[in-house]
Amino acid sequence: MYKTANTIRMLQILYSGGVVKKRDLAQELETNERNIREYKKELIMAGYDILEHKGRNGGLQLDSASIIPAARLNREQTDAFLEARDLVHTHSSFASMKEFDQAVEKLFSSVVPSPEEDDAILSRRRRDPRQTSTLHMEVCRRGIREKKRLKLLCRRRDGRMQEYLVEPYQVFYSQEAYYLFADKVEQGKTGGGNWRCFRFSPTRLQNVTLTEERFVPFTDVSLEQNLAEYGFVKTPNTKYQVRVRKEAEHLFRESDWGDDLRAVSQDEEWIRYTFHRDEKEGLFNQLLEFGPTVILESPADQQQEFKDRISALMEAYGS
Repeated sequence: MYKTANTIRMLQILYSGGVVKKRDLAQELETNERNIREYKKELIMAGYDILEHKGRNGGLQLDSASIIPAARLNREQTDAFLEARDLVHTHSSFASMKEFDQAVEKLFSSVVPSPEEDDAILSRRRRDPRQTSTLHMEVCRRGIREKKRLKLLCRRRDGRMQEYLVEPYQVFYSQEAYYLFADKVEQGKTGGGNWRCFRFSPTRLQNVTLTEERFVPFTDVSLEQNLAEYGFVKTPNTKYQVRVRKEAEHLFRESDWGDDLRAVSQDEEWIRYTFHRDEKEGLFNQLLEFGPTVILESPADQQQEFKDRISALMEAYGS
């Protein structure tokens, strides 16, 4: 029992992120370094990847990709779960809809783009100052996926700069703007439910930095209830499907289209993608920028609305 308890406690310490020296682990667990090696073996056998760094500042580190080893699904398996979620949502009489969504979200959160893929896209976006807010949203979404704290540098109303340490929960759209819903915390302390909404604005939100500090999110947070206290009404998500020309796919993927972006089919010229998004005005503007290389296919009512806008535009210009 003592060995099992110490193995679990060691996992909790490593979960907080960063490299921890074996000597510090042994001191924290009130044991010797030889037992630390045994606990490491137990965790590896359980499916966790424990990295060992050599040298003066070396130690043990928990690989972020193995936080939930039992739920390490590949991309195809994740797509199958998301497709099942879409099917379930067509049956409004399903009594356990909320619990089903929570279960799928837990599974889906374990399959994310690799840090290398994220970094490659973010580095390209950094070169374009017009995409500052998009870049900040991507960093926030990455923090939500990886359960890592963020440092936000904000300009206050009096013009002074202020830095916040936050635990991110959701990026949402309301009142014609995007916001981050987060728990504001202090260094060295756990989250206490100090909820804040930060607006993605080039004039207010100056920088977003992903830290290596992990956090355990609250599981019983009511987003809608908290947003209502701020006077926000979260816009419902809509599932979209678009058709993308293969030669434009790399540019398409570098743009922020929404959540759950995934390829669902392809032929010789086109690749079809689906994603969820909670506003359409920004989407319509993106579609106009991409022209005939990205075609909106569904939902049908918004496709028709977009066609009507194009027709009105052409009529106004005499085409």
